[in-house]
Amino acid sequence: MSSLVLTRSGVEDQTRSPLRSLLSLLPPWRVRVALVAVSVLAAAAFELAPPLVIRTIVDAHLIARQPDGLLFLAFLYLAAASAVQAMTFLYNYAAATIAQGVLSALRVRLFAHVLRLPTRYFDRVPMGDVISRCTADVETLDTVFSSNVALLLANLVRLGAITVAMLALSVPLSLVAALVVPPLAFVTRVLQVRVRQAERENRLAVGAINARLQENLGSVEVIRAFGRVPEFVAGFRQILRRGLAAFNRSSFFSAVYTPMTAILSALAVAALLWAGTQHVFAAFGISLGTLTAFLILTQRFFQPITALGEEWQTVQGAMAGAERIFGTLALSPEGTLPVITGDGLGVGQRPIMLSRVEFGYAEGQPVLHRISLEVKRGEHVALVGRTGAGKTSALHLVAGLYQPWSGSIRVAGRDPVRLDESERRRVLGVVPQVVQLFSGTVMENLTLDDPSISDAAVYEACRIAGADAFIRALPQGYHTGLSGSGGGTGTHLSAGQQQLLALARALVGRPLVLLFDEATTANDSASDANFRAALRVSVLPQGCGVLTVAHRLSTALETDRIIVLDKGYIVEEGQPAELVASRGRFAALLELEAAGWDWRTGV
Repeated sequence: MSSLVLTRSGVEDQTRSPLRSLLSLLPPWRVRVALVAVSVLAAAAFELAPPLVIRTIVDAHLIARQPDGLLFLAFLYLAAASAVQAMTFLYNYAAATIAQGVLSALRVRLFAHVLRLPTRYFDRVPMGDVISRCTADVETLDTVFSSNVALLLANLVRLGAITVAMLALSVPLSLVAALVVPPLAFVTRVLQVRVRQAERENRLAVGAINARLQENLGSVEVIRAFGRVPEFVAGFRQILRRGLAAFNRSSFFSAVYTPMTAILSALAVAALLWAGTQHVFAAFGISLGTLTAFLILTQRFFQPITALGEEWQTVQGAMAGAERIFGTLALSPEGTLPVITGDGLGVGQRPIMLSRVEFGYAEGQPVLHRISLEVKRGEHVALVGRTGAGKTSALHLVAGLYQPWSGSIRVAGRDPVRLDESERRRVLGVVPQVVQLFSGTVMENLTLDDPSISDAAVYEACRIAGADAFIRALPQGYHTGLSGSGGGTGTHLSAGQQQLLALARALVGRPLVLLFDEATTANDSASDANFRAALRVSVLPQGCGVLTVAHRLSTALETDRIIVLDKGYIVEEGQPAELVASRGRFAALLELEAAGWDWRTGV
């Protein structure tokens, strides 16, 4: 018995940090990265010039009362400051363009990866949280890497350059300034850990908020119909409180950091000033100009540290978001299974074969118990049973959305999970219980942007499904824009019209197998009957095998064979007339329906 194992793929190392994972995305931008590196180094080098110019002015001109040469030194000061700003502009702009390119590629990669994750993943992770990883978590990276990443890198280089300059200028003065380094390192480490943890909790809270929003806004009709708006608002407020608490903790630790570094900077400057006034450094030949230049370097040493503290909350939020993003990218997609490609579809094989299949959604809770069934070419088979019998689960397995715990499944002689994406529409046509439409035209919804599907195939599929007449009656016919399942400004279709489009969508690829999960429940009886007639005339004679989950027993009665499921077991199987005559389980369901009982739930 197997279960879902969301493991890391071979591409992502388990021990790889979010920062290393982000850096792995940079190779396509190596030229601009080199430009950023050169600009940052140049800016750091130019920034060392003004303090040295100040030292020369104080020692050689102010103390000596020598005005000659001051104009040239002033020009050097201005030129160095201008060069720093020019380099700052260059690396900021280049880094921002790199960041946008990297994040754009990351968004596409993440979206494509999520679409390929096992269906079981979406059973366990709220859809709002999945959306949050693709939007809010990426936005945290956008906030940092579009504007702040170059500044952070520049500040790190500045720290190194200024440290070297301070040591070169005066080792004794550097030792005095170094007294504040141990408490600075301690404060930095303590606050770093606490801010990171708070930001992790904050990202989780944002995911929970988005999940609740997606769930509640998708059910707004139910909430308003039952008059429960205040209660749901209260529940949403409670979730917001958790996020607010995490954000406040992060803000507190981040806010503490800046004044702490400012105090330590002031302490270092005060110590240097006191030592200078006490002539402590006279024995080392430290001039007033050297002391002045060193004080300027000391203040500049703390500037990038203070700036880092001011941005620390944003940086840690980005790292927490990166952890969630790359954690998702590390999950094994279904595409990692061996894929069989080529034209070797088993046209001569039985369209559907299940052999001793066992399956469930949770470990130790099987939904299907070693069931075996088959659908022949040109045969229409109905799955019948009460709610929870396992009908839809069997359909999901045949569609390749899940892998069975044990047993084998073959669709046209192939494992449906391992079908190549380019072959799926030639093999499988699926109409789920819940119809999903997408923003776009009717034609785009039917073809799903598949260029291999001709207009003639679309028109023929719509004719069989019974959708052609109402589509042509739309304002722009097949080119009418639809609002999609998420709403929007396009044309809104009724539930029955949406179901007809779903039927046509399944038929356009002329697949070897059709899977209907009660595909006509939203249609009126006449449309339902017309579709079944068209199916018998235009689809089944072509050798297509059809498997239908039937909640209408009238639908089951018109199929070639009926399979009755109960609690995951096949309890009865045969032609409709045989099952009615045998007075078995199916006949009992017919009698319950005739008596007005809802046989599907037992009520």
